Amino acid sequence: MKVAFVDDDENFIRIQKAHLVRAEQEAGVNCEVFTFSDGLDLLEHYGGGFDILFLDVEMPHLDGLETARRVRKMDQEVCIIFMTNMARYAIHGYEVNAVDFVVKPVSYYVFADKLRKAMRFVRLNTRRSFVLQTDEMIVRVTTPQILYIEKDKNYLVYHTRDGDYRVRGTMAALEDELRGEGFSVCFNGCMVNLRYVTGITKNSVLLGEISLPVSRHRRKEFKEDFLKYLGGDL
Repeated sequence: MKVAFVDDDENFIRIQKAHLVRAEQEAGVNCEVFTFSDGLDLLEHYGGGFDILFLDVEMPHLDGLETARRVRKMDQEVCIIFMTNMARYAIHGYEVNAVDFVVKPVSYYVFADKLRKAMRFVRLNTRRSFVLQTDEMIVRVTTPQILYIEKDKNYLVYHTRDGDYRVRGTMAALEDELRGEGFSVCFNGCMVNLRYVTGITKNSVLLGEISLPVSRHRRKEFKEDFLKYLGGDL
């Protein structure tokens, strides 16, 4: 796991690196750490490949928000967590798809919680791919591309951000393959990518403007899966 800290306060970075060492030991993971003094320093050396980016908002030369905008032009996948003295800046993180924000000073327990969330984000956004063979083509799709998958007789229809693909397969085998990948069944024959769920009503699951039915016997389990996903446990 490659983690970068971008902050003009050397003492703050030193403390966060110590937090990271402790968190590594407790979680049993290994991280490669990079540090940058400001946004320009980061961009000058940015070649992609970072998993998590802890980015200060208030920096000289180039602030964190503008730095993040430029990073996003090069890297759509890196997990960005803003660090700021003023919480009001946090809302701007949505502009660059930031995962979270931390208000300084940062205690170890807050840092460890944000790190766990970031690592979960990285895991769920790892581009695990599927090669789908339809009647017309062979196409590779990744789990973050998939909105939902539904059964159609002896076929599975993958509804993705780039279109729909109909391939032969069984839902039972697919459920085994996607277990632990952030998916849940809303009714027999339909599996939903929980990252796209925007709401759950009594009878429906909402994925933006898409509405899918949720069966009565699946409703409770689907809600539980969604809450686990939001909490980082699925």
